[in-house]
Amino acid sequence: MSKTEKTLSRRTMLGTFGGLIGGLAVGAALGWLAKPEAAARTVTQTVGEPGRTSTVTVTQAAATVERTVTQFVTAPPRERVKISVIAFAQGFAWPELFGSDGTTETDLLRRFENSENVDVTIEWGDEWAVREKVAADVMAQVGKYDIVLVGSDGAVQAYGYAGYLEPLDEYFKRYPQDYFNPDDVYPSFLDANRIEGTLYALPYYSFGPGVIYRRDLFEKYGAELPKENWTTDDLEIAMEKILEGLRREGITDVYPLTMRAGPGEEPTLDLAGFIYAYAGYPAWFEGGAVWPGEIKNRKAKPIFDSSDFEAGFRAFTDWVKKFGPPGASTHTWVDMMNTYAMGKAAILMPSAINGYAALGITQDENVKKNTRFMLTPFGPGKKRINSYWTFSLGINKFSKNKEAAWRVLTYLTGRKSMEAFAERTGWPNVTMRSVLYSYPLIKKYGIEEIELNERSVLENPAIYFPYIPELDLFMDKIGTTASEVVAGAKTVEVALSELQKWATDLMTSRGYYT
Repeated sequence: MSKTEKTLSRRTMLGTFGGLIGGLAVGAALGWLAKPEAAARTVTQTVGEPGRTSTVTVTQAAATVERTVTQFVTAPPRERVKISVIAFAQGFAWPELFGSDGTTETDLLRRFENSENVDVTIEWGDEWAVREKVAADVMAQVGKYDIVLVGSDGAVQAYGYAGYLEPLDEYFKRYPQDYFNPDDVYPSFLDANRIEGTLYALPYYSFGPGVIYRRDLFEKYGAELPKENWTTDDLEIAMEKILEGLRREGITDVYPLTMRAGPGEEPTLDLAGFIYAYAGYPAWFEGGAVWPGEIKNRKAKPIFDSSDFEAGFRAFTDWVKKFGPPGASTHTWVDMMNTYAMGKAAILMPSAINGYAALGITQDENVKKNTRFMLTPFGPGKKRINSYWTFSLGINKFSKNKEAAWRVLTYLTGRKSMEAFAERTGWPNVTMRSVLYSYPLIKKYGIEEIELNERSVLENPAIYFPYIPELDLFMDKIGTTASEVVAGAKTVEVALSELQKWATDLMTSRGYYT
């Protein structure tokens, strides 16, 4: 359990002697001069909190003597502030870095607390339990948690539009700090946490799209290896060959593909990427509208029963059914990761982070030796299959200690913390370029794979589906609809017809078309 240390720059405390509060130590006179007519007094003040001092020199004329006096003035120590954080980190490094139960303190966290005069309590938990606690807290406007978990799947949008999150752009100007450099963070990860240009959260666990695959299985069954300019047709042909080869050998428990298709929001992030690649734009509303104002001004209706949406939806569900394992209609990201880790799949996509996580737990030597990374293929719409995600942290609008919360937020999401995360996990899915191109990651993966990871983030937009207050409702409904199709409970045509009616009714009830 590690810790890092940094010092935030603070406003200099300057003022007259009478306005200063604190202990005072006056040094002895440094010297007496013989000429009264030239006499003057110079006073040097050292002012500030412990470890944050500044010096002011004042010279005053005197009638008879010249005397230099040095005064050391120490401001009273800043009151120690308690900051409460709630976040998700199941299976990741963050609890090990900052304390697993909210009461234990690692060296990494303790050094930060002492340098900033704060006490940080971090409550980790199951993702959905954490989400429920965050929702209850912000909607009650209690401010129990100063820093809260949000995600780019709807939480940032729902809470931001509702006024439950503190806008952060001004904080960079008002409270300079040394932990988090936004210029070092990949813009897409910040964009995923913006609402119409305003930043509401900082990413701490983020990834872009990619394909993780088994080179040995591709070669064994004569499938063409993934390449930078490949297409969804190329990928489908490769999966056909792998499936034929596996079945020809009588292997029925290994599959060409693993993707998640369980009910709820999880599949929607990936499914939205298929829609984007096949249509060539975010084909959820007419004209590809993604912001509430666009939808209202254009009166852009849902297009879930259109050919543009259907093409990507059908490709996603067909691939999961044909090339994935049985029971995929219930699979979450954990199931997807474990399937690959156990050597039961040739391909994991498009959330490549799950592939790297699988490498961290696999005991299969073939998986370890033969796993490779590649950019996702281009769809018929001339866009790559996309999949963006950020677990992020934002400041609760109702926090009573926002300035201190800002310091904690920038530390937890800043470079030193990200470096510790990369060292702990060995994963290249980091938010900052300086960390991605650090020696440990380059040594582990090689410069070519590091560059491909960077391109997967730079070449794909974070916003490839609408960013509306109702996004969390849409994510859940669309994912559940896909799951029903994969399970065979509904045809594509029936499922999308029902989805269209649901979406139209919802958006009408919310006043978008009045």
